[in-house]
Amino acid sequence: MKKTMLLCLVFLFMGYFCTMDAGDKQFHSEGRGFFMAGFHTIDVGDLSTALTANGYPKVDNQFISMGGCGYAILNDRLLIGGEGHGLVGDKNSANGYELSLVSGYGLFNIGYIVMKKGDLSLYPMFGIGGGGFTLKIVQEQGRTFDEMLADPDRGVELNSGGLTLSVALGVDYLINMSKDAREKGGLAFGLRLGYNYTPLVGDWLYEAAEISGGPEIGITGPFVKLMFGGGGGSTE
Repeated sequence: MKKTMLLCLVFLFMGYFCTMDAGDKQFHSEGRGFFMAGFHTIDVGDLSTALTANGYPKVDNQFISMGGCGYAILNDRLLIGGEGHGLVGDKNSANGYELSLVSGYGLFNIGYIVMKKGDLSLYPMFGIGGGGFTLKIVQEQGRTFDEMLADPDRGVELNSGGLTLSVALGVDYLINMSKDAREKGGLAFGLRLGYNYTPLVGDWLYEAAEISGGPEIGITGPFVKLMFGGGGGSTE
């Protein structure tokens, strides 16, 4: 999760750095960076089936997403950038155990602005990257400190990861606050709808050791995210 949040901060400021002139004074440079928040629906059916068959609570398929993205706009249409997100689901309890499932992923993105009216842009986007899950199963609270020391191994943390692909449709609007006709910059708002798919899933790991026979789970499912940030550009 810490690595995911670090990626979010990097992508949030990417929009600013992408506006820097690369040396060609004729080139129209522009970039935007956003904080993103929304919801993911993920296919966790196989994992829930395996958990309930062994007396554990199932996991919900709804996750809250928090993250960030940034992109450069090349030649007034082509988008190049990246994004990172952390996903958190509800904790569930059953038979004296508490279960939580968290996830995170990062993507390299490429898109193209198909409609542009002033500072309003509409664009499809494709992303490729990686992501994973952390499944924690712990005994519910109620033990004393001495009981924990006497028998600490009453929980397990398993990890799984894989290749993540994403297709999305985004729209964002820049509120231009610049008074210089050769430049623009200000706050930006947007919305992104899409679908993630994990074609390749790795084995579950327990303390770096592979665990065979586990259910396959990937960051597969639809999402919706609101975006807030800023950006700018120049026509020098």
